[in-house]
Amino acid sequence: METYLSWYREGRMDESEFRSVTDHLAQSGLTVEHPMLGCGMLLDVVGEQVKLPVGRILELVGLSVGPLCIQFWLSADTDVVCDVRYVAPDTQVLTFALGGLTESEREQAINAVQRLIQRELDRTVALLVDLGGETADEDDDALVLYGRLPMGPRPDRVQFRTDRLSTIPAVLAGAEVTDLGNGLSTVRWQ
Repeated sequence: METYLSWYREGRMDESEFRSVTDHLAQSGLTVEHPMLGCGMLLDVVGEQVKLPVGRILELVGLSVGPLCIQFWLSADTDVVCDVRYVAPDTQVLTFALGGLTESEREQAINAVQRLIQRELDRTVALLVDLGGETADEDDDALVLYGRLPMGPRPDRVQFRTDRLSTIPAVLAGAEVTDLGNGLSTVRWQ
């Protein structure tokens, strides 16, 4: 398994909202456009790259056609794979796979997403961080969306909006909660 973080966001992004998200990530060095090729890339069902104009990728996400796998670029040969999917009635999840990155690259990607969710705080449900990549999507979804703790491995930490903590008492039972002072609180389990 590999390190990943998942941003749970209220509502489905239309093309302009996703463009705003990608522009914000680009300010932190994480771009949809490949720095040398001038195009974006999706990964198909077997993991092969599909080159597309960046605008087309933004359009596909905005249309909510289904799950997509997008490559974000830190450099011409270093990418962060982002799975875009939809859960619950109206929640969009962007999961950034961080395996294979150096410590510095991983920190850059994590910091980029942290800055993004700070900017998108009013739409953020949670940011789930699993450094060991041990929890399954369905367990992550049950934890974040329905307040059900996984029976097996748990993520390393989840950041919830502080104003929503009272809605998830089962998640907080036995957990260490730290108010980050920025509208988010980190929840960790022993």
